[in-house]
Amino acid sequence: MTFCAVATLAFLGGYQAGLPEGQPVLPPDGHLETPVAGLERTRAEATVVPVAGQPFRRALRVSIRGESTETNATQLTVLNAAPVQRGDVMLAELWIRGSRPDGSPARAEFLFERSTSPWTKSVTRAISGSSRADRWRLWRIPFESAEDYAPGQAMASVRLAFGPQTVWIGGLRVVSYGRGVSLDALIERTVRAQPLGAVEVRVDLKATRQTMFGLGGNFCQPRYGRTEAMDAVGRYCLENLSVAHARVGLPLDYWAPERGRYVAEGQALAAMEAMGILARRRIPIVVSVWEGPQWMLPGRRETSRPLPAERYDDCIEAVVRFLLEAKRRFGAEADSFSFNEPDYGVNFRFTPQEMASFIRRAGPRFREAGLKTRFVVADTANGANFANYAQPLLEDQTLAPYLGPLAFHSWDALSATDEAYRRIAELGRIHRKPVWCLEAGHDAQLWQARDPWGTWENALRTALAYERTLRLTGAEVMDYWTYQDNYPLVDGRTLRPHPVFRVMQAMERVFVRGSKVCVPRVASEDLRALATVGPGPGRFALLLVNPLGPGQANLVGLPAGAVLRVRAYTADSLGSRSTATVGKDGRLRLSLPARSVLEAVAGG
Repeated sequence: MTFCAVATLAFLGGYQAGLPEGQPVLPPDGHLETPVAGLERTRAEATVVPVAGQPFRRALRVSIRGESTETNATQLTVLNAAPVQRGDVMLAELWIRGSRPDGSPARAEFLFERSTSPWTKSVTRAISGSSRADRWRLWRIPFESAEDYAPGQAMASVRLAFGPQTVWIGGLRVVSYGRGVSLDALIERTVRAQPLGAVEVRVDLKATRQTMFGLGGNFCQPRYGRTEAMDAVGRYCLENLSVAHARVGLPLDYWAPERGRYVAEGQALAAMEAMGILARRRIPIVVSVWEGPQWMLPGRRETSRPLPAERYDDCIEAVVRFLLEAKRRFGAEADSFSFNEPDYGVNFRFTPQEMASFIRRAGPRFREAGLKTRFVVADTANGANFANYAQPLLEDQTLAPYLGPLAFHSWDALSATDEAYRRIAELGRIHRKPVWCLEAGHDAQLWQARDPWGTWENALRTALAYERTLRLTGAEVMDYWTYQDNYPLVDGRTLRPHPVFRVMQAMERVFVRGSKVCVPRVASEDLRALATVGPGPGRFALLLVNPLGPGQANLVGLPAGAVLRVRAYTADSLGSRSTATVGKDGRLRLSLPARSVLEAVAGG
């Protein structure tokens, strides 16, 4: 799965001539003839309007008036008219313009996906309009089909429910090149036509936000049936990354195969041993439950099921016994506990009210057993769902003694609304609780793509997801999914680091434990930037992520005379090094290669 970003109207002529024609996949004007679904859910109106002076004569105009936590509440879906085969190289193209009430560009999200469950996605890409509401912006998105699709089995979707805004969509088309074009070559052609240009980045190192606890990862393979505590990928990550935090899966189905019987063998013992390995390194641990035994959690395995209320005490006792046994055998005590994604049900499903009832019974039992373990709030499947799920728990004063940090997963980091992610930070401030992202990533369906782990695309999108999550939610912990051989950072056979591993190391150096996050003012929404200051005097760092063609960051407000160690990461170079010195006026220019991640560190 891959993407590329934007080209402005000025680039259209020569660039379009340089591309092969391709086989159209969608019906002609399908975006104009297909009704927009869910208009009533956001009090929206959709109209086809004439357009002059563009490569298309008509466009779809959608006015969104209401808020929604689901970006697909109002969306356009156009079914494929031509068959597509798995592995076909494809190109989506659409034009967008419009604005939001505050004058910022309109936002949408493009997907090419299966038209029925399980909605397998070939590509997901957030898109936005130009900074000028009256100017059209062209997006070209290269990708590879994840499956075979007969006509009608796939759809091009444009999600529009990003809060009040008016959006125009024009010229939507998807073409297939089959196997006749290299995806890498298609991306390269697209990038050449869309330089970032010079962008001012104004930094105020005194305007700090959250203090970083650090970056960490998940160690959950025993939850999937593995009987070794730490696989080769996990050992490599522990030895070569600065792991500040960890999350371990409790294989409850193996630990408690029968009511009242607990088995410290196989997968359960492996999870405890993993906790011991982490505890010896003084890495704080969250323990999470995915699957449960049939006698406790009836229904088909690995599906979303509610825990019967009459089994609450049995479940609580099984968790307590596991935590006590891990402490007794390996000296490892979990700081926090959660059910993985209880809002969605992977695999225990709780409503907020049911979760409150469970915690009221579990909290006192944890304390009675002498455990310091608290419940994280609420370990939701994504950020958009978090506030609605967590708020009832946070407002219930009977739960307060048993609740720890706020927690969510960032699989929607590149698609959720800014408002949804900012609500997470707001709840953290109101309730004076730290915010943790316990599954950090950019695409929960990435495993469906053909060997995506070693691609630069995966590395670039991971950096974009981390930047947006840290900037909007105020997260102090980011736990990557996973530091083992599941969405791996290194090759499981050769232990050769993937590009995403090098990017993770770069982000570790920027978001070091004890540093305070600063959010620069960036003149273009295309360039992503974060800064940190500290720990210690004179130390500051920058992370710059450029998803477009070559450009330049004009930094303003840095300490005069500071010397920065700069490393740039691209598809062709994983960490080219240089130094740069800030001028007497506090300004510094940094070149940004195409589709790059750049770290710059000054001081200790």
